[in-house]
Amino acid sequence: MNRFDDLLLLVEVVDAGSLTAAAERFGMSVSAVSRRLSGLEERLGARLVQRSTRQLALTDVGASFCQRARTILLALEEAERSVGEATSEPSGVLRLAAPVTFGETHLVPLLPQFLARHARLTLDVVFSHRMPRLVDEGVDVAIHIGQLKDSAMVARRLAPLRVAVLASPAYLGRRGTPAAISDLSRHDCLTTVVDGTPQEWEFQRWSVRERVRVSGRIQSTSLAVLKAAAVAGQGLARLPAFMVVDELRQGDLRPVLEPLEVADDAVYAIYPSSRHLAPKVREFVDFLLAAIGHEDYWRRHGFVRDAVGAAVV
Repeated sequence: MNRFDDLLLLVEVVDAGSLTAAAERFGMSVSAVSRRLSGLEERLGARLVQRSTRQLALTDVGASFCQRARTILLALEEAERSVGEATSEPSGVLRLAAPVTFGETHLVPLLPQFLARHARLTLDVVFSHRMPRLVDEGVDVAIHIGQLKDSAMVARRLAPLRVAVLASPAYLGRRGTPAAISDLSRHDCLTTVVDGTPQEWEFQRWSVRERVRVSGRIQSTSLAVLKAAAVAGQGLARLPAFMVVDELRQGDLRPVLEPLEVADDAVYAIYPSSRHLAPKVREFVDFLLAAIGHEDYWRRHGFVRDAVGAAVV
């Protein structure tokens, strides 16, 4: 067995959910599957899967490695298919889902360009504050902002994501500037609501992530509402930098608690793991990467730290 076979075995074991189910798929014994996994772990020098004959769970290292393995296998499959699909024209309905603010700001201007290139495609676009269940809801591609949690999905990284706690100079002058996470309990925090639940704020001190429950006089499903309230001096808001570049340049908002912000979030295009990726999905993801997956775009739209010099979070 070669190294690609080892990657395929790991992914199939994870998708099957147990060594027993994976062994049935491969036509192998459970002990043979277990030996193959052990051999891979020994070669890598790390435990990937906590396992038994009935169930398994990826370790943190295993989850990261499995996601990379999916990407490698997908790239191999796409390279092989490209030989036969070089002249294949995408067609049908492409179902796209994205968060409201990111979709309206960054996707809406691009969609006409994509349709102009593919006359046989139509788009079904949903902007929502809720992340869809891709397979159950028939979504072909979704934009995910933040940390990846579902290892069953294939993810293509589009941009780093910067998030910041911000407030107007008037609010900070009136209430003071928080210097520590514990100070947030004494401030009006403008919170996002998802599925009826106010979202906690996440920070990172050294290697430890900390989630904090905050509260204030305004909460909303709309980031635009929270931004407007922050600019109006109503409190602290935790917002993605891509939607506050102008406010930061103009001094309407100022960042606080910068050293504690999580630094490894990103914007991803995600789609279900598949051995037969539809041309329409491949074309759209490649289009997104070409349109917004480059550093110049990130800098113009506040994804990276030095987008507008020291004035930006």
